[in-house]
Amino acid sequence: MEVKEARQYVVDKLEYAFKPNSIAVIGASRNETKVGFKVIQGLRKCGYEGELYPINVKATEVAGIPAYQNIKDVPGDVDLAFVSLPATGVFDALKDCVEKNVKIAVVSSSGFKEVGNGDLQNEITKFCREHELPLIGPNLVGIGTPYHDFNCGFIPYLPNKGPVALISQSGSNLLAALGSSQIDHFGISMFVGLGNKADVDFCEMIKYADKEPNTKCIAVYIEALDSPEAFKKACLECEKPITAIKVGSSEIGVKAAFAHTASENQGHSNAEYDKLFEESGVLREKTWQEFLDTSLALGNCPPLRGDNVVIITNGGGAGLLAADHFERLGMPLKELKDISPDLRENIRNYMPAFGSPLNPVDISGTATSDMYGGALKTAYRDEHVDGILISVCPTAVTDVEAITETVINIHRQYKNLGKPFIMECQGGNECREAIMKLRDKGIPAYSTPEQAVNAMVALRRYSHIMNKKEKLIKNI
Repeated sequence: MEVKEARQYVVDKLEYAFKPNSIAVIGASRNETKVGFKVIQGLRKCGYEGELYPINVKATEVAGIPAYQNIKDVPGDVDLAFVSLPATGVFDALKDCVEKNVKIAVVSSSGFKEVGNGDLQNEITKFCREHELPLIGPNLVGIGTPYHDFNCGFIPYLPNKGPVALISQSGSNLLAALGSSQIDHFGISMFVGLGNKADVDFCEMIKYADKEPNTKCIAVYIEALDSPEAFKKACLECEKPITAIKVGSSEIGVKAAFAHTASENQGHSNAEYDKLFEESGVLREKTWQEFLDTSLALGNCPPLRGDNVVIITNGGGAGLLAADHFERLGMPLKELKDISPDLRENIRNYMPAFGSPLNPVDISGTATSDMYGGALKTAYRDEHVDGILISVCPTAVTDVEAITETVINIHRQYKNLGKPFIMECQGGNECREAIMKLRDKGIPAYSTPEQAVNAMVALRRYSHIMNKKEKLIKNI
C-alpha cells in the first residue's frame, strides 16, 4: 500500500528488525522441514544471543527451547515477531502482537495479494498502520545482518561482512547475492527481503540504511514502486550512494512480477522509471552482474571527481579492452601527456624501454611487483590523476601474489587522497585468490576489464549525482 513519505516511527522501529534483543517465532515447528523450524535453527546457527520464544499452540518446546501457545504468554518483552503461519492465521497473530506491544513484525507467509487475496493483505496493513506496528512482508525470505550475528528467516547462511545494504523484493535474488557474498567475497552490511511490501516500503528501508553505521552503499532490487514520490524524497535525502535494478518491464515480466510479489507495473514504462531514478539521484543498472559490480565499487571507493583515469597493465590486450569500453560508455581515456605534464616521464622509470607510456600504460609482460608498485605510487602522487585501474595478466614470470600484496600496501598508504582504485585480474586460480584478498581489504577487484571499467564509470556517475544534490540543497 502507498505511503506519502517515509514514516518516522517505522524508520525508528527498524532498529528492532535488524538488532532485536528478543524474537518470537509465531508458527515455530518441530518439523525440521518447515520454515517455523528453519528460522530457529538459523538463529542458533548464526550465533544469535538474544531471547528466543517459539510460539506453537500444540508444543511445550521446540528445538529444545520452551514454547508458548500464544505470544501474549511470553513473560518478557518482544522486539521482533517473525510470523510463519498460513495466510488465514496471520491477522489474528498480528492482533496478539499489538496486545503484547511487539515493536515490529516480519511475515514470511505467502497466500496474499500475489494469489488474488489482496483484500486480506490490505486489511492487515491498515490494522498494523493504525496501531503503528511496522510489518515487513508478507511473502518474504528473511532479514539479517552479519555484524550482529543475526539471520532471521529461511536463509541458509549469513553473508560476509561488508559495506553494501541489500534491499530486495525477490527472495531468490537476495539468496543469490548472499551466495555471491560467501563465494566471491561480496561484502554485505544488512539484508532484507521485502516480498509484497504491504506496509514497510523501500523509502523507509533506505532511510534506515542511510543511518546504519556499517553501510556505505545501498543496493535496491525493485519489481514495482507503490510510492514513487516517497522513494524519490528518501533517496534525495540519503547521504550514501544508491544503486538500483528495476525488473518486470517486459510484456511477460509484468505478469510474472505480479504473480511473484504482487508487483503492479501496468502503466509504468521503463522510460518513466529512468526519469524517476535520475530525479532521485539513483544509479540504475540493467543487469544483475552490473548491479553487484557497481554496489561493490560504491561501497568501497570515493566518487571519481574527474575524468583523468590511468590504467596500468602488463597485458596490452587487457588494456585495449578496457580503453574501448571506457569510450563506449562515453568516458574516453586521455594520454598521460594530456593528463599531467610530468606523468609520462615519471612513470617511464617503472617499465622497460619497450613498454608503452601512453594510456593504458603497458609496463610489459615481464612486470614485477616493484614495477607495479612504482607506477601505482606515481599515479597516486600526481595531483592531476583522478582514478587508477590496475590490470594483471599472469605470465610465466608474473608473481600475482606479490603484486597483490604490493598494491594493498600502497593503497593503504594513499587511500586518504580520495582517489578511486580498482583492480582487474584475469586468469586462473591465482587471480581468483587475488581478487578475494583485494576485496577483503576494501579494494574492488574484478575478473574482466569490462567489469572494472563499469565500476569506475559508476563512480564517475555518482560524482555527477553528488554535484546535482549539492546544488539542490543550496537552492532550498
